[in-house]
Amino acid sequence: MYGLPGLLCTIDQKGTAGDIALPSSSGSPSEAVVNIYGPQGLRRSHMNYTYAVHELILRDEHRPAGWEDWCSLEADPVRDPPLHCERPGRDIHADSDGFWYNINRPDDMGISVHSMALSHTIPSLGWLIVHPPKPPALCVETARMLGVPDGPLMGQLKKGEPVVVNGQTVYPDQVLKTAVRGHRVAIMGDSYDSSELERLLLRLADERKISQATLDVLVHEATLQDSMREEARTKGHSTPTPVVQLAAQLKARLLILTHFSHRYTPIGRLDTTQGNGTTKASEKGKPSLQILLEEAKSVPFDGEVILADDLALLPIPAVPMSEVISA
Repeated sequence: MYGLPGLLCTIDQKGTAGDIALPSSSGSPSEAVVNIYGPQGLRRSHMNYTYAVHELILRDEHRPAGWEDWCSLEADPVRDPPLHCERPGRDIHADSDGFWYNINRPDDMGISVHSMALSHTIPSLGWLIVHPPKPPALCVETARMLGVPDGPLMGQLKKGEPVVVNGQTVYPDQVLKTAVRGHRVAIMGDSYDSSELERLLLRLADERKISQATLDVLVHEATLQDSMREEARTKGHSTPTPVVQLAAQLKARLLILTHFSHRYTPIGRLDTTQGNGTTKASEKGKPSLQILLEEAKSVPFDGEVILADDLALLPIPAVPMSEVISA
């Protein structure tokens, strides 16, 4: 499906204009059913469902060399008016430090999404998703020892409200476990240098938006093997070793490598042979992705490294109980 554009186009092929009814959060016909966030130049795509593009406005320092005219790709509202399927999107400007903060206007769940510019041959972005702290769990056994019966009073304590039992007040801090921070997940676009991610995390930590500049999960490309680093750099892509080094620096506990060159054969691929037992011509002589995995695992790193696979469901590692701060 080639990422989000391919997915959206695949959905678009399922019917003619007006036939596709995707649910919106409010059900209002004026609201877009799909909200897309990305750099300038994504608007004016014809779809059979409504969508809005919220564009992150690029500054000079965000543009690779030779892309000074990137803004000319922005649709002109007069000469190139919005299509019937488009709904108004926001223009999101970077802060003075070059980062885009809270681009999603934190939702009811308290999830925040921040963005940074990456080093690539064309404008590319990375995304940092920060979950809020989980509500502290109630230690039921402790509450029972203090005389609190099962039922509504337990619920009040879990909400942080004191209760009176047999003339004695039981306070939430007596029975609630310490809250741990929420997950932090970074998803990088095409990039040969994602050091801006570390700078963003440090900035958030300095402002006490997060407790420390660390990650739970890093999703990052590794297009070619280390011996082809110069070729990868020329094309704006990464190789395993520097990516694992970044993950180690950020103390990530799970690194998911993505965006592999077609020159590699997937590990354990089952469809490389034909019915007569011979190997498909397109697969002959191709090296295996095992090369990238072995290179990644040869770099000192305390977390787990895996190669991404289409439609795979991967659990996010639990936040260590030692991280009991507020973000």
